[in-house]
Amino acid sequence: MSFPTSEPQHKRPVLTVVSSFIIMLSLGGIYAWSTLVPELIREYRWTAVQSQLIFGVVIAVFPATMIVAGKLQERLSPRIQAILSAVFFSSGYLLSSFSNGNFYLILSGIGILAGIGTGFGYLTALTVPVKWFPEKKGLITGIVSAGFGLAAVVLTYLIEHALNEGLDVMEIFGRIGLGYGGMILFFSFFLKKPAAATASSLVPARRMLRTSHFSLLVTGIFFGTFAGLLVLGNLNPIGAEQGVEKHTLMIGVSVFAIANFTGRLSWGWISDYVKARTCIPIALLLQALGIFLLGYLPLSGSSYILLSVLIGFGFGSNFVLFAKESASHFGIANLGGIYPYVFLGYALAGILGPLTGGYLYDLTGNFHLATYTASAMSVAGAVLFIITRRNNPTRHS
Repeated sequence: MSFPTSEPQHKRPVLTVVSSFIIMLSLGGIYAWSTLVPELIREYRWTAVQSQLIFGVVIAVFPATMIVAGKLQERLSPRIQAILSAVFFSSGYLLSSFSNGNFYLILSGIGILAGIGTGFGYLTALTVPVKWFPEKKGLITGIVSAGFGLAAVVLTYLIEHALNEGLDVMEIFGRIGLGYGGMILFFSFFLKKPAAATASSLVPARRMLRTSHFSLLVTGIFFGTFAGLLVLGNLNPIGAEQGVEKHTLMIGVSVFAIANFTGRLSWGWISDYVKARTCIPIALLLQALGIFLLGYLPLSGSSYILLSVLIGFGFGSNFVLFAKESASHFGIANLGGIYPYVFLGYALAGILGPLTGGYLYDLTGNFHLATYTASAMSVAGAVLFIITRRNNPTRHS
């Protein structure tokens, strides 16, 4: 299978960015997983724990795979890594489509195989476009990562349409594997890093991992995403607890995803003019404010939607600013080597954030303590960056 690659050189950067965005749009559909959970519980007798375990395994597997992909980036071309992404992603969903609802087959298919595919594709789609636009690292990172943020909105709509048409969950898995996997495969042929990108400025990962700046980044992204994921995992019941109407609850979840998408674009653009290290505490404090008010104020439908937008906008910053700061501090050539390790903070937050929210709700019978805890975590991340900037204002690349 081959595609023409003779397009003019000036079109190559645009094709790479567009292709990376669409690959991210395909991979990020895992955030629409909750749309399928009720069907799995009702039709296949799954427990709630089983349904959440699939999502948790994906969140753990794909950042871990990014580390492997980072080590292979100088041996395998971006095209090959994206093809691997398509193969693993498609095989995982297709295996699940033939599982007849068997939990262990779906865990192996979507949790592990599709998780591996997500890791290969995410790192490649994130790191290759910025090498074409080194002066616009923030904007390009924002555009590409916005695809991942928008994916839940798109796939949720497609899943709901398919369910209304009478399709079974297993059939939906098959269509995702063929359709989304096919898109990843097709657009992988348009990924290419610029000829000027050489290995001459590469730094061994173990050297970067010993730096205080790495510790700052991995801790910061943990605090920021812990707070956002705790709320995201419980956004619907937080509103329901205060009597927000069901229709408004669905709108709130959707506008959170749209604000997440918009936040990635906006913070990426801003960080090209204001340093990412300056933007991070501002974004985390904005997120903290929204989360605190979500738990503190008596909610109406309009305030619930407004706060969902505010929190989603702040949450989206985590996936742009930490990547931008990694590239700025360690160099674009080293982004693929260091960012997977930074992203492990998000993987840990993906497990602990929602679990903490559920535990605190079980402990207190409401979400007040959970939202205050999430807000405090986001504030802690902001304070960490403010303190370290004051104590060590000079960066060393």
